[in-house]
Amino acid sequence: MVEFRKKEQMLDRVFAALADHSRRQMLASLRKGNLSISELAEPFAMSFAGVAKHIDVLTEAQLVRKVRAPEDGRSFRLELQNQTLTEATNWIRYHQEFWTSKLANLEAFFEEKEYEQTSPKSRKKN
Repeated sequence: MVEFRKKEQMLDRVFAALADHSRRQMLASLRKGNLSISELAEPFAMSFAGVAKHIDVLTEAQLVRKVRAPEDGRSFRLELQNQTLTEATNWIRYHQEFWTSKLANLEAFFEEKEYEQTSPKSRKKN
């Protein structure tokens, strides 16, 4: 039960992180490769502190991680982490398949009822 709750909390953090447009843009930028915080902040009209807060949210959701830059060993570069995004995608896919199946069954039910109502056998003769 504890493990299940941890996964649920992680999904909450992932979906909360993805709910913000700026964070989604940051993730899109990181698809091209690892970036420094300054490089990631460049296209945004916000303070460095604002960008740092967004990065903290993405890091907490385990969507990105900070890696020491090999050039100087002091600065950090940000890289994407796939695992939590994969888990969120799997959650969405599972629920999409579930509801698609339920809706297909409902559609088949209504089609069957409609056929029964319009077929010659079901018409009453006066």
